[in-house]
Amino acid sequence: MYITFDDYVGLYWTDRITPEAFTRIAIEAQRIMDMYTTGIDSVKKLQVAFPTDECDAKTVKACACKIADLLFQMQTAEDNAMASRKYTQTANGLQGGVITSMSSGNESVSYGSSNSNTAVDKAASDPVEREKLLRDTVKQYLSGITDANGVNLLYMGRYPVRIDHV
Repeated sequence: MYITFDDYVGLYWTDRITPEAFTRIAIEAQRIMDMYTTGIDSVKKLQVAFPTDECDAKTVKACACKIADLLFQMQTAEDNAMASRKYTQTANGLQGGVITSMSSGNESVSYGSSNSNTAVDKAASDPVEREKLLRDTVKQYLSGITDANGVNLLYMGRYPVRIDHV
């Protein structure tokens, strides 16, 4: 993983997430960062040549923390949306839902919904928005950052430096 729980706690609140939940989202954050920093030849730049420049290394860690926090917020938004609709996870799947109105004549049923429109809420409910938010975050943090061999992390072409162990 590119970050530790202590890295995350240094930038975000300590009471928001458990160390166990952090491990899961940190692994997912690494996978997302690898997806955007791996070129056409499948060289995972962050894994083979993590930045040695202190400032660049801190920026990569800050990016991983931000992605982890976004993932945590999206999961929380999904959980809250389910809870607000009175959905509960059971052994048989999701159960329930708040009916806000019901009529008998033409059998119309309306369910309650959330009206939140933050970027995280949109990303939690729409895979396209999720992809956009995560991609934009990686670009914001890693644009202009190079790996230990001086290769731009967002460069998607063939890795220009020979790596014997790939």
